[in-house]
Amino acid sequence: TAEQRGEVSVAIATAKIAATNTSLYITQNIFQVMGARATTAKLNLDRFWRNVRTQTLHDPVDYKYQEVGEWVLTGKVPDPSFYS
Repeated sequence: TAEQRGEVSVAIATAKIAATNTSLYITQNIFQVMGARATTAKLNLDRFWRNVRTQTLHDPVDYKYQEVGEWVLTGKVPDPSFYS
């Protein structure tokens, strides 16, 4: 049903928000923890940050915040969209 699809959409949006925030936090803090040596080509740690940024930008988390927020405030499940 449309209601079930909407509930699944909200659950997925919540997971997307958590995964985006966690992955960005971890990858950006790798450089703080490891210092300048983290940028050496030998370690290639910057690839993790680049991969996370690429994946998070393909499906912007701002739309997920909006969908979850509307559901929390009004109980309305998200309508199918390009980012659903």
